[in-house]
Amino acid sequence: MAPVDARAHLIPPVPQPGSKSRPRRWLTSLIHLLGRMPLPVLYGISSVLFVLLYYVLRMQRKLVLDNIRGALPELAPGLQKRIAARSYRNTLDVLLETIKAQTLTPRQLADRVVIENPQLIYDLLKDHPTVVAAAAHQGNWEWMQLACAAQLDIRIATLYKPISHTDLDAQLQALRRRFGTTLIAAGGSLGGLARFTQAGGVVAVLADQGPRADEDQYWSCFLGRETAFYPGLEKLIRLLRAPLVFIHMQRTGRGHYRLRLQHLGETAGPNDDYTMMERYIRCVETQVRAAPEDWLWAYKRWKYRRPDTAE
Repeated sequence: MAPVDARAHLIPPVPQPGSKSRPRRWLTSLIHLLGRMPLPVLYGISSVLFVLLYYVLRMQRKLVLDNIRGALPELAPGLQKRIAARSYRNTLDVLLETIKAQTLTPRQLADRVVIENPQLIYDLLKDHPTVVAAAAHQGNWEWMQLACAAQLDIRIATLYKPISHTDLDAQLQALRRRFGTTLIAAGGSLGGLARFTQAGGVVAVLADQGPRADEDQYWSCFLGRETAFYPGLEKLIRLLRAPLVFIHMQRTGRGHYRLRLQHLGETAGPNDDYTMMERYIRCVETQVRAAPEDWLWAYKRWKYRRPDTAE
């Protein structure tokens, strides 16, 4: 899947390769070390980081709270603050859980990520060579991909955006490939998609992040606000003539999740029809409203207005 990297929103930006201030290999060594620690220890580290970053340094705290206030204005101020704090803590948990995923076994993942209805994917693949599966930055999207790759007897490819630090990007790619997932870099994906779809399987994406102001945009009302999305999901469905499945992810406890698959439709319509995109957006919106503390609020999701409405 092609996530916005949560780590980029809670720690200082990583300098471009070649920068004199580029982090040294101690960072990747630290990640390897943390990956071998038990989850209870990592959750303890997460709790300490939460107090330090949220209450002491207040890093990205205003951004998280402003996003929640703008998207959920009907909630009482006290509840908005509690959601902001829980979301921040959960995002730190996701960071440490992702690091731990380096050493989790398939059995451990299956105990922590339960897939309710895997038969839906198998049934769709009987009639279609390729299925597009879309999810959101809800829960732990890295564990979602790994659990599906480890538990489902299917070929999976995910579209991803490389990060600027080459050592960390290599670690992240190795993690995502652990159980056989094919990674296809966004931006140069046509060749990789063509090769993957020759044998069929599931192409997975995270499509709830926002494009830059100079990139292609699809605008929709999301959480009561005009919001820009990448139109690539609709284009991908149309290109592959594939059905769309939404993956709901629910946190059932600290370090425990449940996945439910929902078939949203068979294929996209004409070029000016974004029915499938709208179905996806409504699923994301419903999921966020049901558990706002589990969505990724710690980035500038609404950083610019729709051009034809901006003053």
